[in-house]
Amino acid sequence: MTTRKTLSPIEIQSNEFRRVFRGLDPEEVRLFLQAVAESHQALIMEKTQLAQSAEHLQAALDEFRRRENVLKDALYTAQRTADEVKTQAMREAQSIVQEAQVRGEAYVQQAKLRAHQMERSILDLKLERENALSAFRDLAHRTQNLLEVLEGREAGVNVTTFYKDKENS
Repeated sequence: MTTRKTLSPIEIQSNEFRRVFRGLDPEEVRLFLQAVAESHQALIMEKTQLAQSAEHLQAALDEFRRRENVLKDALYTAQRTADEVKTQAMREAQSIVQEAQVRGEAYVQQAKLRAHQMERSILDLKLERENALSAFRDLAHRTQNLLEVLEGREAGVNVTTFYKDKENS
């Protein structure tokens, strides 16, 4: 099968046929060739339009693919950023919890120390109270003895001997 050269509408219209006896009606051939040329011209124009349409569609498809890639990249970047933000937030939360635990432990230690100091102060105050009570008892006892001595002086007891007796006992 041999491939023929594509004929243009002008070539179809201007083609000359040789004349033969009892050949085809030249006017009918000319009208037919003109119809074929017009049909061929319409097909060429349609092909050109389809080619342009295909180019436009291909350009639109390429643009949509480019946009799709841009969106995919943006989505990937957003997901990666969200993951990084989430990871950073988890780190910060752990840091805050650890810091709160350290502070809490420090507050507990301070409270224990303060409680120990208060217990010590209470014990010191109890000891001071006991010492004061003992001093008051001793004072009361001496006062009572002094009263007895004074009452005894009136009865003839010597105060100097009373104090000497007290220091010896």
